[in-house]
Amino acid sequence: MPKAKKTADNWNYEASVDQVETIIAELETGDLPLAEIFQQFEKAVTELKKCDNFLQEKQQQAQLLIETLSPAESE
Repeated sequence: MPKAKKTADNWNYEASVDQVETIIAELETGDLPLAEIFQQFEKAVTELKKCDNFLQEKQQQAQLLIETLSPAESE
């Protein structure tokens, strides 16, 4: 399994989700010009990729912790 890409130290998952939600709300208004829609969509996709990478990394860390806490199986 490929290693998840590291995010910037100052990046915050919750702030990123808030940003995506704000972008979605703006897109749903229908008031943005077409070029702005594509720019905002691109920002949202970029943030969602960062969120996905973060969650994959944390899932791998949790799995590793679970494996180290589980007793070794008898063979």
